[in-house]
Amino acid sequence: MSLKLVCPLLVAMVFCSGAGAQTKRPDEVLQTLKKYDEAWNKKDFATVDKILAPEYVYFSSTGGTTSRQKTLEFLKSSKYHLSYADRSEVKSFRTGNTVVVSSRWKGKGTYNEAEINDDQRCSLVFARQGMFWKLLSEHCTQIISK
Repeated sequence: MSLKLVCPLLVAMVFCSGAGAQTKRPDEVLQTLKKYDEAWNKKDFATVDKILAPEYVYFSSTGGTTSRQKTLEFLKSSKYHLSYADRSEVKSFRTGNTVVVSSRWKGKGTYNEAEINDDQRCSLVFARQGMFWKLLSEHCTQIISK
């Protein structure tokens, strides 16, 4: 088979197999995470709404759960103010169409006039839905300094 024929066949095989539609670049999820963090910092409801999966759930360090709807209501609340937030120690682990991101999240602010002063280890689970990465769940545990 000639090289002129092999190259177009290989290109066709890659796109037909779905590899072209689902890139393996790990930075896609990290870019989505960055947009998510920026949206929370700006109280950008529309962007957070777009990133959260319909099945999204937040698991708190006290054992509670918060639904997608309650999370969005919290973000929208005039009682919630975030004055500082930083995510560091970010590592991602991928299998198939799922990525788990481990990170450290520090934040300061207020909710209902109560002080927020968090230093947490968080895991975020992203799932590929169509062309986009959606945040399926988060679990954050407060880091206790001794």
